[in-house]
Amino acid sequence: MGVIERFQAIVPIDNPSGREERIRERIAETLRGFGIADLTVDAAGNLFVRVPGDAGKDTIMLSAHMDSVPPCEGIVPVRDTRAERPIIRSEGRTILGADDKAGIAVALEIVERLSKNGFKTNHPLELFFSTGEEVGLTGAKGFNMEQVRAKYCYVLDGEGRVGLIFNAGPSQENIQIACTGRASHAGMAPEAGISAIQMGAALCAQLPTGRLAEDLTCNIGVIQGGNAMNIVAPELVIRGEMRSHDEAKLAGLVDTYRSICREVEGRFKGGVVEMKNIRRYDHFRVEPGHEVIRRAQAVGEQLKVSPQLAGMNIGSDAHILNKNGLPTVVLGMGFHYSHSLGEFIFCEELEQVCQMVEKLVE
Repeated sequence: MGVIERFQAIVPIDNPSGREERIRERIAETLRGFGIADLTVDAAGNLFVRVPGDAGKDTIMLSAHMDSVPPCEGIVPVRDTRAERPIIRSEGRTILGADDKAGIAVALEIVERLSKNGFKTNHPLELFFSTGEEVGLTGAKGFNMEQVRAKYCYVLDGEGRVGLIFNAGPSQENIQIACTGRASHAGMAPEAGISAIQMGAALCAQLPTGRLAEDLTCNIGVIQGGNAMNIVAPELVIRGEMRSHDEAKLAGLVDTYRSICREVEGRFKGGVVEMKNIRRYDHFRVEPGHEVIRRAQAVGEQLKVSPQLAGMNIGSDAHILNKNGLPTVVLGMGFHYSHSLGEFIFCEELEQVCQMVEKLVE
């Protein structure tokens, strides 16, 4: 079984966040079939695996997450060869789940290839298959780093072409703004009410969103409020997020939001606007000269996949692993439009990234 067939075989396994048991069992069963016995599941549901190798070589970690965003149940993979470059996509009712079943498939394929040589010449490996990556990196946050022997880690979870090496990621702040007004009958005494919806509208008209700078983005993603059409809405909640590689810019945007909240509150006498910001994860950056990058660049050049350093503007288990002291970069996996029904992966690039990882651990 090659990496493409292996990927197609695991894509149909349902794996929403919090329900990773089935895919974890498949991973463990497959690895045991290759002669791997050192597998543990922790309290967070993470699967941690040790793969033997040449004790004279450094241990390397490979990481992939086991959960996918919805809709990820009942996925039917379709191998589409009509294009000049064949792809795998879903039939259109669900995501594909290449994020991150592609990473899982590559890790499993690598272990099978190494097993054919009896694990005699490869670097010893640690495999970290995490839970809850898509809902706040919860598995990685609950992972016990004291058991790790690896010198550095490659996370097999990068959206984009093979050859991309993501060595930096942003900090993220989640924002919640609660507007509290006063309920009143909309027909009998509307003037007695204070509309939380109007307060929210005033906020949304002023709160900056979108790409505010090259390394600063913000989005308002959820607005919830109101009880009935004939009641002046007493409550409304606005939820959003901010991301930046620059802590000063992120702090400045938080301050701007707080200032706008105070200004709007002052315009609605008797109303209250309360804002909370919650740090989801801190930015990371691995310096270009680090061994984890230099080795990936050398292998990329050998395979002629044009290795290129890049920053990403998403959350990754790499954030947590780096924060906990393990130098980690994310490799481009050849999938595109993740988290959407249009998600697909290039067959050629899935093969190439598998070759790249195999050479990294040989």
